[in-house]
Amino acid sequence: MSVRDAALVACLLAACTDTLPEIRINEVAPANLTGCPDVFGEPDDWVELTNTTSSAIDLGGYRLFDNTTAPDQAVVAPGVTIAPRGYLLLWADGKIQGLDHLPYKLSAGGDSLTLQAPDGSTLDEVSWASADPDVSYARVPDVVGEFTRCATPTCGAGNDSSCGATRTGRRAGAPKRDPDEPAQ
Repeated sequence: MSVRDAALVACLLAACTDTLPEIRINEVAPANLTGCPDVFGEPDDWVELTNTTSSAIDLGGYRLFDNTTAPDQAVVAPGVTIAPRGYLLLWADGKIQGLDHLPYKLSAGGDSLTLQAPDGSTLDEVSWASADPDVSYARVPDVVGEFTRCATPTCGAGNDSSCGATRTGRRAGAPKRDPDEPAQ
């Protein structure tokens, strides 16, 4: 990619993120069996949120619920903060093991997620018909694109070129990329 093309991509991403909701669903792993474990070493299903702003956001009062969970049962607790232009994993394991765990599991056989602001306005939604083990649904390009199947989930990192049909993948925990910076 030329310097000019990289600058154009950065400009487009900056313009796109200025019009996005402050928090978005960026990736979902509804059948996480062997990848990306939580702090207890459990490979639970997970949802990755991204902060499109340049300020940290406390997610207390936001709602993230699936099609079988009542919105009032999926309110994020105060103190769950997402860094500026950062990523945050929330574990959908049906166990309350901390503030970053959700009170429900995702369905690999088909499900949906809705993200609402504390005022009840819908910020983002995603649905899937079925999910293969250890395959996620990720926005490509990262933060701004449509959801696509991702054979090697990027849990907690950008979804750039690593989510293509023939991709080589990027390991979990690889350095995060600011959505306003051009890809390398």
